[in-house]
This record gives sequence, structure tokens and C-alpha cells, in this order.
Amino acid sequence: MSQSEPDAGRHRIAFITIGQAPRDDVAPEILGMIERPVLCDQYGALDEVSAEEIALHAPAPGDDSLYTRLANGEHVIVSSSFVEEHLEETVRRVDEAGYDLIAIITTGVFRPFGARTPLINGQRVVDAWIESLVMDDSRIGIIYPLKRQIAERDLRGHATTIRNPRAQAASGESRSLEEAAEQLKGCDLVLMHSVGYTEAMAQQVASLTMAPVVTARRVIAGAIRLQLMQIDEAPEVNPTDMVERLPVNGDPLTRREREVMTLVLDGLSNKLIARHLGISYRTVEIHRGRAFGKLGVTSAADLIRQILLKRRP
Repeated sequence: MSQSEPDAGRHRIAFITIGQAPRDDVAPEILGMIERPVLCDQYGALDEVSAEEIALHAPAPGDDSLYTRLANGEHVIVSSSFVEEHLEETVRRVDEAGYDLIAIITTGVFRPFGARTPLINGQRVVDAWIESLVMDDSRIGIIYPLKRQIAERDLRGHATTIRNPRAQAASGESRSLEEAAEQLKGCDLVLMHSVGYTEAMAQQVASLTMAPVVTARRVIAGAIRLQLMQIDEAPEVNPTDMVERLPVNGDPLTRREREVMTLVLDGLSNKLIARHLGISYRTVEIHRGRAFGKLGVTSAADLIRQILLKRRP
């Protein structure tokens, strides 16, 4: 998809969904909850995957399942492992696009993803929110979009936190929500565990259960807002200046070695450094190795550690 142009006054963030983008049924409400102007692009893990291939990857018995929407508005149930494979590639690609923040706006994805860009995983945010808020004797109700997800998730990770869990499945239909809410009366808190659930649906469930109801959308939006505040408050660090200030053992760094080290500190891999500078991968390895020798380090982690030690008062 086309990317938003940089704007000095606004952060650029990327929303990644497990289905296909755009998720204009989800993204606008989350952006409204952030309560600050941002530039947002949307990506889907299955954007380049055909409907035929998606149909071949319905969950097999014993597989975890995910419920998501395609670009044509159709909802599908797919194998979690199939989605995560494509999600990992999407995160890798988006990570190279220069965003200030990446947010995986979904629940149900439990595995971690590595990125040099600050990244929010919706499921992990919801996990942390539950564990920080719910006490041992709390009665929490969780509404999933699919009944099979109740057994698959089994409130994983929260067994020691929640003593009296209840879970119900509901689609976005009013009658289904009413039936789920009826079973969750008496709970201290209800979590609507899918970004497909809107704030209007939460109000409907709250009126029926007489309990506070929180959507996954609101929890994820809160995490995004907090992360953007932290980015704003972080001191500006210029990798070029850091390289210039590092002590060398013997000969000074050459111009090319300084360029390579600057990009190393910017989080780029050797492959991306080679592409950025228009030189071969092997040449990058040579310059990187020589620079490491002059700086007295053996890895990028050692280099960063040396910089942090120098910056201590």
C-alpha cells in the first residue's frame, strides 16, 4: 500500500492486521482513542494471499484459530500458524519503512516478533493489562468471537491471576451479544477479547451485565498512546554524533567505516547497510570488522554497551 508522507508535527505509525487491510471498521476508532494527531498506514498479513490459499488453511483439529476479515468484507477462520508465518514477514517489511511505531492491532497472536522499530503486540498488551488489574478473587468475563477459542485459549497465562474465569463466545450480532452477556452477569469485569468489538457493543454488554466492560481496542489504543508519549520524552540521539565521539584504538575510522557504524547503530542489518550504501554485503562485513577492531568491540551489542557506559555521569 502507499505510505504516508513524513510530517514534522506528527508521528508515523503502522497498523498491522492479521487479515487484509484496510480495516476501516477498526482503525478509525482506535485512532480516535489515541487522542493525538498521527499519520497512520495499514497493512495486512494476508494482503498478498489469494482467497483460494486462505481457504486451504482453515484450522485443523488441534490447531489454534484466528477470526479475521478480508479486504472484501468477508470474515474467515484461519490457522494461527499460517497467519503468524505471513505476519512475521509483514512485520519485517514494515520495520524497514521508517515508522515511529508499529502496532499489531489484533488479539490471539501469542508469539513475539523482533523489530528495531518500537512494536506493540495487541495480545501481549491485553495480557499485561489483565494481569496488572485483576486480583486473585476477581470474577472476569471474556467474550471471544468464536466458541472454539474458549477451549483453545483456556485463558492461557492468566491461570494464577484469575480464580473465577468465565468465557462466552459472541459474534457482532445483537442477539449473540445479549446471550453472552446473560451468561456473564455477576462478573466484576468483562473483556471483549477481539478488535472486532466496538465501543457501542461494549456499552450494550455493560447495560446487560451491570459490570465495567473493556474492549481490546481500548486497551491497545492506551498502549499506543503511552508509547507515543515515551517517544516524545526520549532524548534525541544522533548515531552519527555517537560514532564520532567513540574512542578508537590506533588509526581513526575511515569515512566508510563511520558510515557503516552509523547504520549499525541505527539498527540496520549488513544486508540493508549494503543496499543503503550501494556496496556489496562482503564489503560491509570488511568495514564493519575493521571498525569493530579499532573500537575494541566484538559485536553491535558491545558497541552499544560502550556508548551507554560513556554517557553515564
